[in-house]
Amino acid sequence: MLQFARVIFLVVISLLMVACSQTPDESDARKVLQAELQSAHLGELLKINRVEKLNGYQESDGRYTIEVSYQLKTTSSFSDYEDQVKGDEALSVMDRFAMVMALSALRVEYGNFAKGDTFDEQRVLTFRDSEQGWMPVE
Repeated sequence: MLQFARVIFLVVISLLMVACSQTPDESDARKVLQAELQSAHLGELLKINRVEKLNGYQESDGRYTIEVSYQLKTTSSFSDYEDQVKGDEALSVMDRFAMVMALSALRVEYGNFAKGDTFDEQRVLTFRDSEQGWMPVE
């Protein structure tokens, strides 16, 4: 019986140590990156293929910073998507304007891309631990 109690104690301590040592990971980064694409009105055009955590470190003020690499894949060519946005009467004038501006920035960065093109990117993201889990610091 004493042996069983020791095993249970060690399992509980191990679980607590794992829970306390969790840090932001690829899924946390993916959520932030996806939210940014949605905010920029590009969530339908660009999909996140993969996210890889390259490094992470604790800041002295309780924040945690991770370095990630990720790949974006286009679901449409630049010109096809631009035509779609310009012709979408269901969008408000402001939404259409915001999307055209976002597309202009994409053209500067990636040129006239084709459907299925991929772009490899790297970012540094900072998080703060909260009751709802790791939240991005803006």
